[in-house]
Amino acid sequence: MVAPPVASSPLTNAEIAQRLAGMAQLLSAQGENPYKIRAYRRAAETIRGLGESIDEQVRADADLTRYAGIGKGIASALREIVLSGKLGQLELLMATVPPEVAELGDYPRLDPKRVLQAYKKLGIHSVPELKARLEKGEIGKMFGARMEQHFRNGLIETQAMLLDDADPLAASIQRFLLERCAAIRAETTGSTRRREETVSELAFVVETLGFPKLVESLARYGGGLKRLGADETSARFQLPAGITLRIEAAPASKWGVTMVATTGSERHLEMMDPAGARLARLAHGKTPYPDESSVYHAFGLALVPPELREGNDELELARRDALPKLVTLEDIRGELHAHTTSSDGALSIAEMAEAARERSYEYLGITDHSQSLKIAGGVSEEDLWKQIRLIDRLNEKLSGIRILKSSEVDILADGSLDYPDDLLAALDYTVCSIHSRFHLGKAEQTERVLRAMDNPHFTILGHATGRLLLKRTGYELDFERVIAHARAAGCFFEINASPDRLDLSPQNARLVAQAGIRIAVCTDAHHGRELDYLRCGIDVARRAGLEKQAVLNCLPLPRLLRAFRR
Repeated sequence: MVAPPVASSPLTNAEIAQRLAGMAQLLSAQGENPYKIRAYRRAAETIRGLGESIDEQVRADADLTRYAGIGKGIASALREIVLSGKLGQLELLMATVPPEVAELGDYPRLDPKRVLQAYKKLGIHSVPELKARLEKGEIGKMFGARMEQHFRNGLIETQAMLLDDADPLAASIQRFLLERCAAIRAETTGSTRRREETVSELAFVVETLGFPKLVESLARYGGGLKRLGADETSARFQLPAGITLRIEAAPASKWGVTMVATTGSERHLEMMDPAGARLARLAHGKTPYPDESSVYHAFGLALVPPELREGNDELELARRDALPKLVTLEDIRGELHAHTTSSDGALSIAEMAEAARERSYEYLGITDHSQSLKIAGGVSEEDLWKQIRLIDRLNEKLSGIRILKSSEVDILADGSLDYPDDLLAALDYTVCSIHSRFHLGKAEQTERVLRAMDNPHFTILGHATGRLLLKRTGYELDFERVIAHARAAGCFFEINASPDRLDLSPQNARLVAQAGIRIAVCTDAHHGRELDYLRCGIDVARRAGLEKQAVLNCLPLPRLLRAFRR
């Protein structure tokens, strides 16, 4: 790891977070308490997203435990880092572990156990050697595509983050711009405003009376930002989280033009204004364009929602005033994919039902994992029968919500489902998913899904490609064939709203909807609070252009149950 600076040198939040993340890596490599490891990682992420300087907070003897994820132990470590320039525990670990382990502290996205496993089998001892073997293709051949993808993601130089992680960071920066930089107005734009699944840049449009002064103030965010460039109306910085920050200045009279020009994808803007000349004229002319509606109106278009500004068919629809009325959070009537303590969830069925009722849901589907997924506490046949009877008893007592009997049923390698038909028939519906054999080729994987859909008890295809954003790409399917087969068989698809899945992608969800197949927007919640992930799934649905009638769990309960009948 890079040696820490002397204590007299103020530390940025990025430098402090790097030490905590390095500590977590070394603890993980040593097989230490996983809760302790998570605490260091969580604190590192918190610090990367703070606008206040931790260095300044420590020197002012402020209470650091007021920040989420920072307890007394971590607060003590932070004081040591700031005041001495180093962390004694980290120094001790680095002195006692082999060099190849100490080196992993600089790569917080790598799983140390996987790395050390690769080192042992390949007979290597350093990250440069690992990179070389990776490029030669040896990692994929020996350990498989998932391990290869993990190493590539962990070693990649460019940074990206999940949209769900970027949102609180964007909110922190917005507050800093308004409260500490004297911005009159500041709004997110770019890919974050379009709600893309991952973010490599946060962008803002600001209204200010003095842009140079605002830039100087913003450079102090998080204890200090690296400036990448600036001119009279724009500036770019490197954020502690690794992604970039871009700021564009706009006066109130031209706010709409700047928001349009900075929100749309390149394709959207090219289709709207091929040479960019008309937007430039609007930006420099005397006519005010204070909002985006006035800009789109000048082009003869209805206002296009930010999520649709991707360069598909949105401009043609806007010319005809035929844009879809996009689905909203308020349209959702219930949750169809949730786990409990029966498998790998954190709450009981009754507790999850109460969490759903608090959100005014009409129904909640319990979809604990099926028997073959032992790593996730898969439910045996006997225990699923018991769960069915328990849900019946709970429904007799509950008011205001109906618990639906279901399961997340594994699609086995041969395309069969993980429970016998008589047990599947006792459920209200099923969510059928792939959790194994990801290495199968596109043709085999497609046939596997098609055979599963032929089972009359197959209802919804869960997280259709198995991807984990920034971790693995998932498996390939012939989506045209799968969609056609689902339509013929009367099956549905899921947008899995878990922030690191968001699967279906907007592109695939658009294809499914165009085929006239309803899509369930589900959270895959393993705790009551994870029901709030619905917002992430709604982002995907809106990017796909889905209206309320295209979403399965916008249906009231009687219509939903009728839709489940094949």
